[in-house]
Amino acid sequence: MTVEGIRKVLVVGSGLMGHGIGQVFAQAGYAVTLNDLDDERLQRAVEGIRRNLTLFVDEALITPAELANAMANVSTDADLARAARDADLVVEATFENLESKRAVLRRISDLCPERTLLASNTSGLSVNAMAPATGRADRFVVAHFWNPPHLIPLVEVVRGDQTAESTVSRMVEVLRSIGKAPVVVQKDVLGFVGNRLQYALFREALGLVQNGVCTAEDIDTVVKMSFGRRLTTAGPLETADINGTDLFYSISQYLFPDLDNSTGPHEFFKRLIAEGRTGVKAGHGFRDWPGDRAERIRQNRDRELIRWLKVDRATKDE
Repeated sequence: MTVEGIRKVLVVGSGLMGHGIGQVFAQAGYAVTLNDLDDERLQRAVEGIRRNLTLFVDEALITPAELANAMANVSTDADLARAARDADLVVEATFENLESKRAVLRRISDLCPERTLLASNTSGLSVNAMAPATGRADRFVVAHFWNPPHLIPLVEVVRGDQTAESTVSRMVEVLRSIGKAPVVVQKDVLGFVGNRLQYALFREALGLVQNGVCTAEDIDTVVKMSFGRRLTTAGPLETADINGTDLFYSISQYLFPDLDNSTGPHEFFKRLIAEGRTGVKAGHGFRDWPGDRAERIRQNRDRELIRWLKVDRATKDE
């Protein structure tokens, strides 16, 4: 069910995140326009949405009729001025660079109606650093969708110093209408909540490997086969309550001082980059990536995320 007053949604940037964001709005019944630099990129985005929805049909998450309805809600337009002129909500999902996003937001704000709600999908850039470019800071928020956006429920809604309360509540209402689980981040902090937690874990993982405690493969196995599974049902603070905050306090007294507290990238990490071990795209990173190993992992990840979507749906139906 759509939110009153929000009918037309424009997603600027149709790449990895943009087309998935457009998809979830289209599935919920909104009229979605994807905008990008050229028609070739837009065609790839539409094909990506169709692939995602076809997988949903195969997994019995939606019906063929629902696929057809969602696709009918998607249009494309490489002309930003035309695409923005009657948008009720604009989600900017362009390259993760502050100056680039400022330029895009400035242009969007010049082109769309005064009533339009503006949001930027960024993984951690400052909302206050972007807001002035819009000329309407009171109607601007960050809406951080997680990758893949058509499968991950969480969206972090980050308020700026000048964001109106009505803008925050409106964005939360819209996100709930598309089946997302919005969390309001009350202060402008780099990385928001999710990436701060994720990178704290990443920093400790780097420290353990650099100090020879275990291998990169061991790190991934430990996370996936222990608390990674538990975290899907109980968060870290819930776990502390369940096991006893006094116990966690006791462990914190001796463990906190020994945890990695590096304030910059580890030497081991720097060497990795210098050697060209930049991950899947190079065939080597922390681990080697032969053949289709990365694609198989992505497919397994998506199947597991789809399984959780089914669990969420069954829980709501109870």
